[in-house]
Amino acid sequence: MLKRLYQKIHKPARVLFYRDLIAHTGGHQKVADYFEHLQSSCNFYPEISFSARTRWDISNPWFPEYQHRSVAFSPALYDVIFLAGMDWQVYLPEVREPGQPVINLIQHVRHANPDTELYGFLEQRAIRICVSPQVACAINATGRVKGPVFTIPNGVDLPVLPNQKRYDIIILGIKQPDLAKQIEQHLAATGLSVLLVGQWVPRKSWYQLLAASRLAVLLPNTTEGFYLPALEALNYCDQVVVPDCIGNRDFCKHEQNCFMPTYDVDSILTSIGRSLALMNNNEALAECKRNAAKIVADYGIAKERKAFLAIMANVKKLWSL
Repeated sequence: MLKRLYQKIHKPARVLFYRDLIAHTGGHQKVADYFEHLQSSCNFYPEISFSARTRWDISNPWFPEYQHRSVAFSPALYDVIFLAGMDWQVYLPEVREPGQPVINLIQHVRHANPDTELYGFLEQRAIRICVSPQVACAINATGRVKGPVFTIPNGVDLPVLPNQKRYDIIILGIKQPDLAKQIEQHLAATGLSVLLVGQWVPRKSWYQLLAASRLAVLLPNTTEGFYLPALEALNYCDQVVVPDCIGNRDFCKHEQNCFMPTYDVDSILTSIGRSLALMNNNEALAECKRNAAKIVADYGIAKERKAFLAIMANVKKLWSL
């Protein structure tokens, strides 16, 4: 009530988002987080336009509230535009006001790859927010970026869950299904209880599965912009095995809070063996878990929100730089 009254007196800046959501990805979820950050403030009024082929079910972070609240993608009617990924394809042909600020969320190091269309978008003027220092470093190294670049590490809200372990090992194999199956087969003769997650599950269910698992074996793409599942696993599991995927380097520390094998079956299996052995050493395990807890505590969603809203409070000034 107070928020609506304030907005009547103080006209909030209108911010337009766009999503072409045909399947759930971590990238869509993070855009939804940024949408919610603006919703939490009296100074902004975010709206969103969805493509005609957008999927409407629980895999869509805006379902069901926005299923019938999609607005036309008309940038000229808005004060600020928020773009991520391939959204530039929709924005660039549209009529828009001269000098309209654009916030561009960059979630992957592949934006710096000259072989991608994303690389070409770096020449478009925008206030860019990178989800990790590695992403910021990658795009800045291209020499093509127009506009200021900020880094806001991904934040996440991790609920407290019962620590009742039912699985010895959980394998997240959505992005590497063949490798995940090989690892599962190698572990079949060990007598360990192994759960292979090969398809998307709702966030709440994923957290519950992690909380029920002693060791998480995570198989990201070979390059990622951040890789949030690793941070989530550090919070809930006793041990984590995850290869280096560039974007996880700031919070995954080999032999300090996890094991980071090279990306092959033998190396991953060796790290699994080392993790299981460490879990039999109470002192070493406790230190590893303390290290993990310290890292996780620095990646709360509130910190992400505060950093983003600080940028938005100065958006006009930043756009004029």
